[in-house]
Amino acid sequence: MARKPINYWEKRSTELMKRLEKGTENTINSLIQAYEQATKNINKGISNMFKNYAKDNVLTKETLKQMLNKKETEIHYRNLLKVINNNIEDETIKKKMIAKYNAPAYSYRISRYEALQDNINIELKKLANIEQQITEIRYIDTLKEGYNHNIYDIQKGTGLGFSFSQIDEKTINLMLNKKWTNNANFSQRIWNNNEKLGNYLRTQLTADTMSGKSIQKIANELSSFMNVGLYNATTLVRTEVNHFANESEMLAYEELDIEKYRFIATLDKVTCKNCAELDNKVFNVKDRKPRQELSTNTPK
Repeated sequence: MARKPINYWEKRSTELMKRLEKGTENTINSLIQAYEQATKNINKGISNMFKNYAKDNVLTKETLKQMLNKKETEIHYRNLLKVINNNIEDETIKKKMIAKYNAPAYSYRISRYEALQDNINIELKKLANIEQQITEIRYIDTLKEGYNHNIYDIQKGTGLGFSFSQIDEKTINLMLNKKWTNNANFSQRIWNNNEKLGNYLRTQLTADTMSGKSIQKIANELSSFMNVGLYNATTLVRTEVNHFANESEMLAYEELDIEKYRFIATLDKVTCKNCAELDNKVFNVKDRKPRQELSTNTPK
């Protein structure tokens, strides 16, 4: 049986990436909705503060730093714990948050500004939890689809029919938990980005910067800040999908005892210098390098 030409494999790889990109766009749309909802929830808390405490439609620094009475603090505290327990599934994150709000210092009265910051923190943690759930589904589908698609392409390309093992849950979990760049897995990168967004918001939405502004201006600024977080989230998704697509391809090769593969870097119109230099070169599967290294020889 004659071997398929290289353009056959290019075509099949392009078809797979288009399918994966379509699924990725659906995931990103879900992320957009989640970020929009979080932004609305945070703005609702700010609106309630304006409604109850603003004079002439602006908040003063003094108002923001006024203390909540003991009853208000207790209600706020109970609501925080309820939201944490009902919405945060990551046990490590949940324990850290509960420990923070169980600290002795938190039993004293807090300012309205501090209560607002607490609400923002909770909304962001809820958002990270949703982001993890949404993206994990995409990455699992990518691993499964990429694995099966590559094996099918090899069968069709070689004209050989053979049995093979399905990718199992243990392997999927190993791939999901693998720290492949910056010494973190996808879940850790989500929470790290979320923490950076929280720090950014806390820096930008201080009592000083909020005082004297209209609610509309604060809402517009908040939307801009949240868009930064959304941009980072969507960038992370695209990077992770490419990573898991590459991993699924290598898993297929290992399942079929394929020892070598050819690097094809001309699938897209824009190709980086490093990939261009590796284009059409043959490598050993066992020698592949992590994708984040500049000299990577894992196909894109």
